[in-house]
Amino acid sequence: MSPANGAVYKPPLRPRRFLLFAIIASSVGLLAGVALMEVVFRILERRENSHSVYEGSGGLWMEDGRWGWKPSLGAFRSVTSEFDVTGNINSLYMNDVSTDPIEDERKTRVFVLGDSHTYAVGVSMQQTWPRLLEGGLNLAKGQNTFRVYNGGVTGFNIHQYLLRLIDQGPLIHPDYVVVGLSYATDLYDLLPPDRGGWIYGGDRPRDYFDFNAEGELTERHWTTNMTPRGGSSGASTTAAGVRQILEYSATFRRLRRSKLSLFVGSHLTIKGQSLWPNMDIVLEKEVGEEHRYQWRLFEALLSRMKDECDRQGAKLIVVGIPYLPQVYDDVWDSTFGRDPRYSRTAAAERVESYCKKLNIPYVDTLSAFQAKTKKVGHWLHFPKDAHPTAEGHEVIASAVMNAGLIHSKE
Repeated sequence: MSPANGAVYKPPLRPRRFLLFAIIASSVGLLAGVALMEVVFRILERRENSHSVYEGSGGLWMEDGRWGWKPSLGAFRSVTSEFDVTGNINSLYMNDVSTDPIEDERKTRVFVLGDSHTYAVGVSMQQTWPRLLEGGLNLAKGQNTFRVYNGGVTGFNIHQYLLRLIDQGPLIHPDYVVVGLSYATDLYDLLPPDRGGWIYGGDRPRDYFDFNAEGELTERHWTTNMTPRGGSSGASTTAAGVRQILEYSATFRRLRRSKLSLFVGSHLTIKGQSLWPNMDIVLEKEVGEEHRYQWRLFEALLSRMKDECDRQGAKLIVVGIPYLPQVYDDVWDSTFGRDPRYSRTAAAERVESYCKKLNIPYVDTLSAFQAKTKKVGHWLHFPKDAHPTAEGHEVIASAVMNAGLIHSKE
């Protein structure tokens, strides 16, 4: 029946139809907002990247059939929105000063191994903690007493540390070998290809170590025509695979260090692992079933490294280099801090116990990082890049110096 004024009567939407309309409208609005945000962040990222510069022939990844890769020779300059640094790759493929075997022969030689936290991304060559360590040792003991070689390479893991020690130790004749153990990735980027594969370096051919049928650690070689378990060596876990997909998003790259992103990444789990899987293995108090092989392999590699140092007549020292949740209260509180299964010192305590069993001195830098950042009131890592700043490298070098483990052979 029509109303008295002649208007056409429209029955009200049924509740279910109204709810469906509201859901669709909200979803479309959300997707449009996300798309707009992605466009905005891509524009901002493009503007920032337009100021990024890489000059020179040095420091670029070049193929190496044994190590997987190594930095190309020569000088370089790297500029981003966070840093402007220079370096030089010498004849030993190190971001270091030129070598002089005759001059170095009479010195106490320290061979440092590590990844990008040692190489090191974000600081100039003279600001890296190995160069600062050399300066501090010579200042304390007398000039030209020590020579510290920076054998860190971006993307390297403990397999490659051991390979480099085996290959270049006989050239350097080190009195000390110092491993800069990065808790950002060294316990995570550890699985060989048939157990999921590497995080860095993709399918580049390389040598590595794994257990044989008798449980003995043996050296092997990976080539691109081999098929790893799971069909790909690009990511060792499903969570890591999701992270790789998210890396294509400018929104993710822009907000990845925000408290909201850190909270979601540490609490959202995929097949039992968070979207910050490299921190799961570092922070868990009890070793999960999915990480037991990694810890077993790590201990075996550490033991092999100790044997190699003994064979070369060098003393092995392990230096723990902490990562964001371990150092900063705000990151810890917004990520793993409320979960009783995790501890900021879990991995460091476990590594130190392995070192003690193998008679390897361990240098903790976590407490020094925490004390310094509270004193200065700011991060000692770059907010976006997340590598240690020059102040962070000073903390590492000072901690190694203060440990009093390196002495002149004279």
